[in-house]
Amino acid sequence: MQSDCVAMVPTGDGFARREGTMSEEQSDRLLKAVQSIAISPADARELVRRLRAQAERDRPAASARDHEERVADHIVSRYARYAATSGGLTGLVGFIPGIGTALAMVGGSLADIAVSMKFQVDMCMCLAEAFGYDVREPDAQHLALLIAAGGALEKAGVESGAKVASKAGVTMLRQYLKGAALQVIKEFFKKLGITFTRKALEKALPFGIGALFGAGGNFVMTRFVGAQAKKWFLLDRDMPRDQA
Repeated sequence: MQSDCVAMVPTGDGFARREGTMSEEQSDRLLKAVQSIAISPADARELVRRLRAQAERDRPAASARDHEERVADHIVSRYARYAATSGGLTGLVGFIPGIGTALAMVGGSLADIAVSMKFQVDMCMCLAEAFGYDVREPDAQHLALLIAAGGALEKAGVESGAKVASKAGVTMLRQYLKGAALQVIKEFFKKLGITFTRKALEKALPFGIGALFGAGGNFVMTRFVGAQAKKWFLLDRDMPRDQA
């Protein structure tokens, strides 16, 4: 199913679509590509373990809550730096195992979206682990995808429900995790594809979507999503579970 459309746009991925549309197949491919290049649960756990150990060495008298927040700040700064210095698709081919195969799944303009979202998802996976979620569990992985995609949409000015970094946002995502998470994730990624394709067209960028996701764009996006994600986990930590 596709939404109303305006004009046909070549995508470079084997599909012709209209501006403002994305097929279910394309959105599924985008999500699968991001998942295939995202950080593994084992790597996320190891990174957080190292950062937590460093935080405890630096401030042995600090509380567990303080350590969580310091680790979260390190994670956001780390991924913003990664996003700003990745060097684009070419630079990432040798840096991320399997990225060539994954990006071939989507091809063309959607590849840039997949790479940008990898940074957001990796960061949110590590933040989830830092705040006590077990990222080996599907719910924690779905939560990372929801926060990453929801934050990116919010930064782009797209309505996707309650603001992520709000009590209503915490309640909303908790509810999604009770059953509708995967469907909502698919819808979020469909909106991402449509939104950033449209923005590239509106700005008449000669290099397409890639120009939206240069070093500066990725840095700003990652810092914003990271700030919203940290606020979400802080609210989640303090809100009773019966408020879901």
